[in-house]
Amino acid sequence: MRLMGLVSIFEEVTKVNAVDFLENKGQLVFLVKEDDGKKAVGKNGMHAKKLTYRLQKKVRIIVLSADVKTFIEQVIRPLEPVDIEDDGITCKIKMRSVEEKARLIGRGGSNIEFLKGMVEHHYKRKVMAV
Repeated sequence: MRLMGLVSIFEEVTKVNAVDFLENKGQLVFLVKEDDGKKAVGKNGMHAKKLTYRLQKKVRIIVLSADVKTFIEQVIRPLEPVDIEDDGITCKIKMRSVEEKARLIGRGGSNIEFLKGMVEHHYKRKVMAV
């Protein structure tokens, strides 16, 4: 019920249908279609700010891109990978430094597990940090 309530508030505020919804470390993550990205965020991030205030949690809106590389870049932002190799089975993310790779992986592997789950679910690919 809680999940449906959160999605319903998101759709009421943004006037956009959520493709998927996840919760990660107290942050609410809504995935939307490529065409609905700007509308969902709103002018100057107005919808995202309104949702954050209303739901009392940080809200992140991610566009479900047709290209898996673009999607991964959005999810790991503000980190910037050197390269993302996609062979159709596995996406290998190369970072500039060991520190950035550590931030990508996260404490206890939490960040990379979150990314892996989304990419496997929506693109049927595995993810590796190299």
